[in-house]
Amino acid sequence: MNAPRHLGNRVRVLSQAIRQAIDRKLTDLDLTGQQLLILRYLSERKDEVSGLLQRLEGKGFLTCEPDPDDRRYKRVLLTEKAEDCQKQIWEHIQSIEVRMTAGMSEPEIDTLVRLLDTAAQNLDVSMNFDCMKEEKRP
Repeated sequence: MNAPRHLGNRVRVLSQAIRQAIDRKLTDLDLTGQQLLILRYLSERKDEVSGLLQRLEGKGFLTCEPDPDDRRYKRVLLTEKAEDCQKQIWEHIQSIEVRMTAGMSEPEIDTLVRLLDTAAQNLDVSMNFDCMKEEKRP
């Protein structure tokens, strides 16, 4: 099997580049795109956030502990189960990349990678996936 091309990550980076372009427009409002999404989510589902954290804690994916410096705050920490889950997800992402490129020749995959990189670079994003290693990815 050839070295991973990180196609999913390239698409994610391109998506982030689009969000960053939108973020630049939101600076007049003193907001980022991510902050706007969170505000929208909280305004529509404000009662669901603590429930979501409680459900994840109940499933063993995270723990909520009082902040030792300020007991009004809680620290949200990932558990070993969450770390293991992230590893499984990374393996699944790699298998998706293999399925996504099934039936494509190596030159076609190279072209896809080049086009995704060019699109991101057109939005002023630099990408270097050569240094990515499997153990660093969830």
